[in-house]
Amino acid sequence: MDYKAAAEFWIEKDKDAVKMPPDELRKELDAFLKGEKVCTLAVADGDFIRCTPLTYAYRDGKFYIFSEGGLKFRALAKNKNVALEIHAEYHGLGSAKSVQVTGVAEVIGADDAEFTPRADAAGMNGASLKKMGLVLIVITAQRLEYLNSELRGRGYCPRQCLNPA
Repeated sequence: MDYKAAAEFWIEKDKDAVKMPPDELRKELDAFLKGEKVCTLAVADGDFIRCTPLTYAYRDGKFYIFSEGGLKFRALAKNKNVALEIHAEYHGLGSAKSVQVTGVAEVIGADDAEFTPRADAAGMNGASLKKMGLVLIVITAQRLEYLNSELRGRGYCPRQCLNPA
């Protein structure tokens, strides 16, 4: 198995790929991310890894996730670098649509002063969520990798990348 060649597959493809204008890509990503509600959060610390399906809200380039707790916080306590995956339902060849997000997580407990305002910023009722004792995870994306098979029909490579700044 040539792992290096496999790992460099998209790096090589991207060299000649037709890219979307950044503003068009941002609009497309925003629409997709606001239209979906479930993500998979991947966290790791050394040999410990965890991948958890969660609901999210997407506002102003940030992902807001509420959680009761769980083993993901074992990794988040030591490593704030995370990955998210969001995908639309697959309906067969040519229907793939997903986003892989690499980002940094900020963990805000219900007892933190900024919990309610940050939850409210996500369009949630912060006071109610605070009473439930939930934990807020805010993920700031560093890289978004968008896959949409339909982009071929518009003259673009089906894989587009955005590094928000």
